[in-house]
Amino acid sequence: MAEMTMEELMNLERVDVPSVGDVVTGKVIAIAGQEVTVDIGGGNDATVYLSELSADSLNSVTDAVSIGSEIEAVVKKVSDEQILLSVKAVAVRAKNAAIEKALEDGTPLEATVTRAIRGGLLVDLGGVEAFLPASQIDVRYVEDLEIYVGQTFNVKVESIKRGRIAVTRKEMLIAEREEAKARALETLQIGDRVDGKVVRITSFGAFVDFGSVEGLVHLSEISHIRFKKIEDVLAVGDDVHTEIVKIDGEKIGLSIKKALPTPVEEFAKEHQVGEVLTGTVVSVHDYGAFVEIAPGVEGLVHASELSWESVRSKVSDFLTAGKKAEVKVIDINVESGRVALSVKQIENDPWESLAATVGDIVVGKVESITQIGAFINIAPYIDGLCHFSEASWGAGTRLEDLIKVGDDVQVKVISLDRERKRVGLSLRQVTANPWEDLGYRRGDIIAGTVENLDNRGAEIKVAEGVIGFLPIGQIADRRLGHANEALSMGEEVQVKVTNFEPHNYRLELSIRQIAEDAEKADFDAYMKVQEAEGAEAEDTLGDLFGDAFKDFE
Repeated sequence: MAEMTMEELMNLERVDVPSVGDVVTGKVIAIAGQEVTVDIGGGNDATVYLSELSADSLNSVTDAVSIGSEIEAVVKKVSDEQILLSVKAVAVRAKNAAIEKALEDGTPLEATVTRAIRGGLLVDLGGVEAFLPASQIDVRYVEDLEIYVGQTFNVKVESIKRGRIAVTRKEMLIAEREEAKARALETLQIGDRVDGKVVRITSFGAFVDFGSVEGLVHLSEISHIRFKKIEDVLAVGDDVHTEIVKIDGEKIGLSIKKALPTPVEEFAKEHQVGEVLTGTVVSVHDYGAFVEIAPGVEGLVHASELSWESVRSKVSDFLTAGKKAEVKVIDINVESGRVALSVKQIENDPWESLAATVGDIVVGKVESITQIGAFINIAPYIDGLCHFSEASWGAGTRLEDLIKVGDDVQVKVISLDRERKRVGLSLRQVTANPWEDLGYRRGDIIAGTVENLDNRGAEIKVAEGVIGFLPIGQIADRRLGHANEALSMGEEVQVKVTNFEPHNYRLELSIRQIAEDAEKADFDAYMKVQEAEGAEAEDTLGDLFGDAFKDFE
């Protein structure tokens, strides 16, 4: 064998030996048990153990390579005795590069949960381990981490620090939820029925998640039945059927009770108008009282339905909160959810047995006097109204001047409506209408008595039940501030009729016109005398100067 030259020896010393971390390529030249020998060139042979041959789990090296297979690997160790390679590290490097790019681009990656640890989950990103904090697993707090072990889902890389990779799933879920929410909001309408799950309970209501959208069930929309606190009827995690009642941008208002039959609807299936029930008085107000007659069903006993007696009593005089009460159902309105009740209609209607008819004259007791007239009791529980216009035939006569509360009076029934429970009465129509017998004409001079004086004029009584009005400007020929400057109460006066409308009960009078008429008559008489005297004088002058007048012709 020829000796090697110095140059050849120097070249042999410069044969490349790879460094740790280098990526090399080689060819499989031997397989022995769990080891693979690879020729990486330069006279260097390297070893790859089964555990470093693939990122996947292998039972045998022959599952991955065979003699002559070319591989790419990362140098893991270099020593005088051995060079160790890792094919798996090449895949890890490529995966890390992909992960770094995913961090930069925000690209989602598929992750498989391998185990739960304190504070979160360990996930496999295709051979690279990452940490998923518990706060980033879902949009809501997660208590049981073990339920996620074995699950596969997409995540986003949140950070890479010192080789440690942290990922998030929450951010993706929020984005997906917002997209789905936007799509849902485009199609949702008021009145839609949706099923959901209670996710939060507050003092003012419960939040319900239905798919990608969350809505609020206000406490007033939770139940038809009264409750003290929301937790008495709802709990987090409850499945509920709801109806959309409000859409304001992204705010959704829901109602549980509108998606259910109302208590009144259920009540109407078992009860009917006319039925007498026993209930509990829930509340008492000035206008009436509410009585619970079935779970969730409160009927109103209006103040007018407490008693047939028309006396203005307080509701609390008849019903007391918390006490039992016997009531009659008089109306069921399923659409409005209202039930009307009555206490008085348990007894017979006194209006049905009222014997009086229109035209009858009856005796009643004055119960009250108001601005519109007097209420007079003419039968048990029946009060009629005598309007102030029916007090007297005389205009301007006040009811208070004719009757007092407690007086027994005769009145005539002038109208009767049993259905509306109204009766009209008249004090004046008990006697004949005195206006019908008067035959006054405009210009008549009549006598009367001063009944009333004020700054507008005077009331003059000219017959029983007939009062005429004398305006202040018709009393005297001078300006008056008050009628008492010229007249006295009870004074007998002569007045002239200036307007008479018996059908309207109107009689207008004047004293001043009597004086003016007398003055005019005197003036007319005087003028007639003057005219006569003037004619006689003309005749006398004609006789004296007749011939002279002829000369001028």
